[in-house]
Amino acid sequence: MNRGRRVGIVGGGVLGATLALRLSQAGLQVTLLERAPSIGGLAGAMDFGGHAVDRFYHVIVPTDDRMIDTARELGLGDELHFAPVGAGFLVDGELHDLNGLADFLRFSPLTPAQRLRLAWFVGQCQLRSSYDALDDIPLETWLRRHCGSGVYERIWKPLLDSRFEGNHSELPATYIWSRTKRMSGARGAGDRRETMGALRGGHQRLIDAMAERAVELGAQLRLSAGVEGLARDDDGRVTGVLVDGEAEPFDLTIATLQPPGLRRLLPEPLQPLLAPYPTRFMGCVCLVLKVRRPLLPYYALNICDPSPITSVIEMSHVTGTEHTDGLRLVYVPRYCDPGAPEQTEADDSVYTRFTDMLSTIVPDFSRDEVVDWTVQRTPLVESVHPVGARPRLAPIWPGADGLALASNAQVYPRVLSGQSVMSFAESVAGQVTSRLGAAR
Repeated sequence: MNRGRRVGIVGGGVLGATLALRLSQAGLQVTLLERAPSIGGLAGAMDFGGHAVDRFYHVIVPTDDRMIDTARELGLGDELHFAPVGAGFLVDGELHDLNGLADFLRFSPLTPAQRLRLAWFVGQCQLRSSYDALDDIPLETWLRRHCGSGVYERIWKPLLDSRFEGNHSELPATYIWSRTKRMSGARGAGDRRETMGALRGGHQRLIDAMAERAVELGAQLRLSAGVEGLARDDDGRVTGVLVDGEAEPFDLTIATLQPPGLRRLLPEPLQPLLAPYPTRFMGCVCLVLKVRRPLLPYYALNICDPSPITSVIEMSHVTGTEHTDGLRLVYVPRYCDPGAPEQTEADDSVYTRFTDMLSTIVPDFSRDEVVDWTVQRTPLVESVHPVGARPRLAPIWPGADGLALASNAQVYPRVLSGQSVMSFAESVAGQVTSRLGAAR
């Protein structure tokens, strides 16, 4: 029914690759256009001193059914690896385990009553299935109400200040709910530690496999494509994409770009389509280290002390070290605004400042242990959805004939992850096949 209908997808990240696969399987003629020389986007890999590793850190939890099922569908099921990991907190210069009720009960930065209240709150978040009532509640109000001001000031406020450059007043309660809900999928009944997983070769392996299967089904993959904008006819209908000065015709164009990229893609008459999108975005500057030994007993360290870094992620607790010749990968991120000084700071300066903080956290750490390092930057990790905003999400079908908009900015309220992006993409693919089939 859909055979012969042409669909152009702009953007080759997880979302674009998933769309390419599912639409090709539905019999559509798909062209995936990616400006970079490789697909993957923020979920892509890099060559790090001869080792292929994620540019930024990514994990799969046992309940990430879309990622796991798709990996198995594409013959990568045996490449999934899961391991129990720990989480910790740095408070007043001391490290504290926080992996289950027993750790909650001896978490000394809080009083006994505060510990129980925090444990109860996290449990209630994990059990809560609906977020509708949380959209219009400011996050701080919600946290103070349910955790108490003591827990908020001691734990939540420092974490949020670090993650959002001290400006998180616009966040809705859904922000914490979605994250605790996702982490509930990492811990089975009675488990003390979370279970995290990864695909050998990282998310890039799955993205490549999806694109390869789509190409086998007839899709075209165009890398280093100089996408300049949308082509339109005299009636204003979107008829395709302008690529390197030439119009590529499509029956439907799906733009998977985040709002800043979408602004450059849309011609002036379609700029009003950006109105429903969030206007604030968070970026990241991440120091990636290869070291000779484990630095921390945790996969993730949450930092509640003043710090130039947001957290420490020792990814080798999840992935192991076979793919890095026994060396361990440590990601040291700083989440910041797109225009923050860190975005243009010299790499050597970032390395020095971030490893100075790492030396404070791990007193016996020495830069002599660093075998290799790199600084990775992106001005846009995720959109910030403000409390009470209407509409909550920008529409997939914005009312411009021949155009669909599907980006990570529309993955809400679920935490942005490979799982949530793939689930969203598959939902969009179902709508596309239904619409194009109905229009046949």
